[in-house]
Amino acid sequence: MDLLIVAFFAALGYLIILCKLFSPEFVSRTQVLWDIAFTVGVPVLFLGTFSGMATAFLAGVIFSGMTFVLSLCHSPKNTIKL
Repeated sequence: MDLLIVAFFAALGYLIILCKLFSPEFVSRTQVLWDIAFTVGVPVLFLGTFSGMATAFLAGVIFSGMTFVLSLCHSPKNTIKL
């Protein structure tokens, strides 16, 4: 259970930082890039233990789900052109 909580907060924190640095629309348009960067970057941070790698795997899955939901919220058909 602790792994899920740590993985969730790692993924959420990374997504919040990305949305503050860039716009949520930009993050949703480039979600594949961020998924790859997160998949490579987080295991490097948690390298060395099995629980760290399990946390990194779960964080990657959760982050991919979060970016997918973000892309549904910011799809081109949902934007209003003025």
